[in-house]
Amino acid sequence: MSRRFDLLILDLDGTLVDSQDLLVGLVNDVLQGAGCPVADPAAVAATIGLPLAEVFRRVVPRVSDTMIDALCTAYRGRAGRQEFVERFRLYVDVTPTLAGLRAAGLRLVVGTSKARAITNDIMQHCGIAGYIDEVIGGDSVTRGKPHPETVHRAQALFGTPPQRTLMVGDTSFDIEMGQAARVVTCAVTYGMHAAAALRQLRPDFVIDRFEQLDGVVGGATEIP
Repeated sequence: MSRRFDLLILDLDGTLVDSQDLLVGLVNDVLQGAGCPVADPAAVAATIGLPLAEVFRRVVPRVSDTMIDALCTAYRGRAGRQEFVERFRLYVDVTPTLAGLRAAGLRLVVGTSKARAITNDIMQHCGIAGYIDEVIGGDSVTRGKPHPETVHRAQALFGTPPQRTLMVGDTSFDIEMGQAARVVTCAVTYGMHAAAALRQLRPDFVIDRFEQLDGVVGGATEIP
């Protein structure tokens, strides 16, 4: 495969794994367990991809930092359990597409707000860990999405310039992060955020299925 990129930075939730219901349900289970009112599922889904503390600040406004810390601790304790990890499922065509990209010589990095260890557990469970060069988790950076630190760290690993780096994600936070880092961006429309909202950000590419990444990388899909 001829390619226009050397490095792909891939979001996890809503891009590689179909996890919206899992994550929204866990947020509300944690809120309920702490005696807080449950949040509207759509409102929770709109925050997925941000650092966890920011998720809780947005869905439970006007609570103390101590309560936010307690909610995050409870969430992480449950999210890291093996029985929860085993509920994650890949989107269709993720595995063969990653295999093809890896075989073509691309470097693949997962950039997520999840902790690095949990992300690795999920990838091992889903059978894709062998295709991924590195994971940059929320605990790997000091400033989470949409700050560009995650992208800059991935670029530094391989010395990849912005024009040869592609950020792929399903939320506005992913696209804003890529744009802040001045790399090329690709929005996927099947994840957490609506396609119309993503298009308003004017990403360089928009795809409706993960397998369409082949065309983006290989040059068959033109930059609009």
